[in-house]
Amino acid sequence: MVSSRIGIVGLGKMGKNIALRLLEKGYGVVVYNRSSAPVEEIRSKGAEAAGSIGELASMLGEGRLIWLMLPWGEATDNAIAELLGVLSKGDIVVDGSNGKYTDDIAHAKLFAEKGIRLIDAGCSGGPSGALNGMSIMAGGDREAFESIEKVFKDLSVENGYKYIGSSGSGHYVKMVHNAIEYGMMQAIAEGMELLENGPYNNLDKAGICRLWNNGSVIRGYLMELAERALLKSPELEEIRPYVEDTGEGRWAAEAAIKLGVPLTSLTHALYERFSSRDEYGFGRRMLSALRHEFGGHEVTRVSERYSSPNIQDESKPQRKNPPGPV
Repeated sequence: MVSSRIGIVGLGKMGKNIALRLLEKGYGVVVYNRSSAPVEEIRSKGAEAAGSIGELASMLGEGRLIWLMLPWGEATDNAIAELLGVLSKGDIVVDGSNGKYTDDIAHAKLFAEKGIRLIDAGCSGGPSGALNGMSIMAGGDREAFESIEKVFKDLSVENGYKYIGSSGSGHYVKMVHNAIEYGMMQAIAEGMELLENGPYNNLDKAGICRLWNNGSVIRGYLMELAERALLKSPELEEIRPYVEDTGEGRWAAEAAIKLGVPLTSLTHALYERFSSRDEYGFGRRMLSALRHEFGGHEVTRVSERYSSPNIQDESKPQRKNPPGPV
């Protein structure tokens, strides 16, 4: 049976909009977030506010449904540890983070020992989707999923949710989804690079994206976003060529290696992101030095290279490790 009251833990860009959509759909919503600003915003829209996860659980009563929308890793692990101490048999937890599927399997076992059921929900659509309708890939206890299916329906676009299978399968499918996304974004980026450096000057790249998005075989949301970005800044000159990753691409590559599945496009896209962060570029320096050593080819000295806002001198900047997934 669908609960008419839902607890939301985590009011980032996604969690806040999920709470707003649930309120719009007529649910009673109880929220908790470490920082107070988003709590006050959601409370002004009609939600109840809790000062802790324990208080949120007590405000919901029995037969609770709690939706976690926290960054993967320590934040989610800590919240699950707290929930284990305050929830009871019959409660349902939905983990909507970009979590690792193997973690879901471990968490589901911990909850099952207390009769609590966990659903891992891979959510796609970004903040706009959270507010207007997402695509949701759900794994875990099927009976629990069916008992709250209306919640998934209300949070999704039409035909935008599906029960995938046992624990971890929702986040596994979301991981593969993001691997495909990596490859598609890389293809768009490389195509734009070829337009930018091709034989035709001053091309209307935003207009070309708009054209491609009307009737061509590469039309789609990512092309729409490319047009949007180029309309804001045709040359993207204020954006540093540094591309982050949030974990799912690495997990997909690891899974592919373990399973012996070729994942060429994703791996290339992932390595391109790694490459974008190396301003020192020792490997590329080594390539240039080798060409000079074996063939006498000229090398470009630091003093001769073009001015770059990212490279100020010969000192080696510290390499930045990627943050935890969000």
